[in-house]
Amino acid sequence: MAASADAIIQTARTALGTPYRWGGNNLTRGVDCSGLVQQAFAAHGIQLPRVTYQQINVGSSVPLNKLTAGDLVFFDTDRKKVGPDHVGIYIGGGKFIHAPRTGDVVKISSLGDSYYSDRFMAGRRVSGVSGGGAGSVSGGGADSAPAPILEATELAERYGMSYAFFDSQPELKGLLREATAGQWTATRFQASLKNTKWWRESSKTSREAQVLAASDPASYRASMEAQREALRAAAVQAGAILTGTQLNELARNVVHFGWNEAQINNFLGKYIDFTDKHTLGGMAGTAAKEITGLAYELGIKVSEQQVKNYAQYIIRGVSTMEEVQTTLRQQATGTYPGFTRQIEAGESVRDLASPYIQMMAEELELPDTDVDLYTPQIRDAINRMGSSGGPTPMTLADFQQTLRNDPRWGKTQTAQDNAMAVGQQVLADMGLIARQA
Repeated sequence: MAASADAIIQTARTALGTPYRWGGNNLTRGVDCSGLVQQAFAAHGIQLPRVTYQQINVGSSVPLNKLTAGDLVFFDTDRKKVGPDHVGIYIGGGKFIHAPRTGDVVKISSLGDSYYSDRFMAGRRVSGVSGGGAGSVSGGGADSAPAPILEATELAERYGMSYAFFDSQPELKGLLREATAGQWTATRFQASLKNTKWWRESSKTSREAQVLAASDPASYRASMEAQREALRAAAVQAGAILTGTQLNELARNVVHFGWNEAQINNFLGKYIDFTDKHTLGGMAGTAAKEITGLAYELGIKVSEQQVKNYAQYIIRGVSTMEEVQTTLRQQATGTYPGFTRQIEAGESVRDLASPYIQMMAEELELPDTDVDLYTPQIRDAINRMGSSGGPTPMTLADFQQTLRNDPRWGKTQTAQDNAMAVGQQVLADMGLIARQA
């Protein structure tokens, strides 16, 4: 007894939405293309080989324009390999049901789609199948079958999107309903689609991401996770500390809006912050070290908050390290107006003040680490106002005299030696002791 083509197709239809699984042959839990074909026919008593390149040897050859419902259609989707690697069941009206690929589900597609028409390899009619009826895909001639009334799910596929996506967008769901009622062509539908609010307010990248999220959730999740991993690494490199919510927001912006590197850095820069060890990490940490190092050389103080702000501006692209250095030098010229020309020329205030620092350490016999640009005597010396009313750094001779008027100088070994020498000279002048040679 022959099996009905309609019955075979109905069995295959029960698998619509079943996820593709390589090597799978279960119509509800997971199936691949040849598994779908084998199980749909087996349910009606027709045993077919398991794999595509064996199934193509079953039955008789059928040209594309003579296909009828229940025929098998074969495709060469991998040009690197010889022979068919994909198969589906023709259901009439230029459509076929199949399990496309990993990440997709069992669905109905059109032989008229350029992808499949370019890769169509052969049609085969299986012995023992009856009632296929006409189903020409040629679209012309007096013998052609009348155009079938396509359901919304089939029209959605013809329009290049999944029904699940249309169902997720109220505006587009209504448009698809209208297109189904009027059996619109793909051209007419696309024209109407471009007039929707959704199309006008969504970029190409955003539209593609939304379609992928609704029609192929597995691939969309994989894309989002890949972006999260890449952005997590970028955050560490920048020194940004992101919460899971912030990381998801950034990944979505990249996937849906195609954010470029500058936009990503601008986002990351807002979340530059201190670690639990009170340091900045990544590129922000490198920038912070350079900023604090220059501030020390210029003899100016910058708060931790200022350093963090500067690092954020640099990572965000709002400012550059050169601009920050210029700002610090301007601050230094305000603090040390007597050295304005040298500071603007790129010299270090610490180097300019080095003779004063060295003299103070030697005269007062202080450790080098106890004297720096923040020592009051050093600041007074290099910021002294001259007789003209302008800033005139003190001469080293005057600075030495100032130091020797410091109470601490009297306790130094040099002062004691000088006092001893003076005392001996007085005694010698009085004839009380012999003069030293």
